[in-house]
Amino acid sequence: NLTLVLSLNNIKSIEPGAFAGIHLAELALRSAFESSMMQTSLQGLAGLQVSRLIVGVFNDQDRQQDFERGLLDGLCQVQMEEFVLICFGDFEDGTDTLFNCIGNVSTIRLVDLGLKQISQVPVGSKVKQLECKKCGFDDVPALKLSLFKELRVLRITKNRSLKTFEQKFEGLSNLEVIDLSENRLTFSGCCSRQFRNCSNLKHLNLSFNSYIRLTGDFINAENLLYLDFQHTTLFGPGTYPVFLSLQRLIYLDISHTKTEVKSQCTFCGLNS
Repeated sequence: NLTLVLSLNNIKSIEPGAFAGIHLAELALRSAFESSMMQTSLQGLAGLQVSRLIVGVFNDQDRQQDFERGLLDGLCQVQMEEFVLICFGDFEDGTDTLFNCIGNVSTIRLVDLGLKQISQVPVGSKVKQLECKKCGFDDVPALKLSLFKELRVLRITKNRSLKTFEQKFEGLSNLEVIDLSENRLTFSGCCSRQFRNCSNLKHLNLSFNSYIRLTGDFINAENLLYLDFQHTTLFGPGTYPVFLSLQRLIYLDISHTKTEVKSQCTFCGLNS
């Protein structure tokens, strides 16, 4: 259960095999390398077994390099359960290699990155939990994310540029939780159109966004147990029974949504 923190160093290299056969609970490598030495040094982690690996820097001022093609190739020989990549700049020239060596990691957290699109997803990816926090998306990247067939939990939060939800999630039969809170989303047709063949979806968080129009069509999300719209301006609730098909829902939050209850059947269907 040893945690090893090598952050805030000036590592010039890691000797190949130095971590072979070592088991760690966590290895933190934030602001630990000379910028030109990170890719080569990460190759020295081959043979490591670690529950959580953290790679990146601490803040914007310390951001010394952009994500380059093949930067994480050295992690192909590392066994890990969770990978955290934090504080990187431009990804435009290297996004296609981001998941090459971490596609079989159970949990991936991408935090404060200049990532504008999801990279190529390896066939047979085993990722079950994916978080993209403070990234650079303009539209919810549902098409690429739908290639993570084992995905159970997806969180895309605090993306200031994320305003549209045009793409659709499809075929994610294992997906249970989607958290799209604290973005700037504005979209209509919520919520069946956005989730096709995602029959196991139970938790949907769209709180702290801009504007969402509900149609009452939850056919592809009728197994929802938890639905959160707080602090997002809504159109639909209060006028007609938009929640009619959510027979299993046990938690609904429409506080601070500018909802005015005009219909006696506003909450019809919410039998749980």
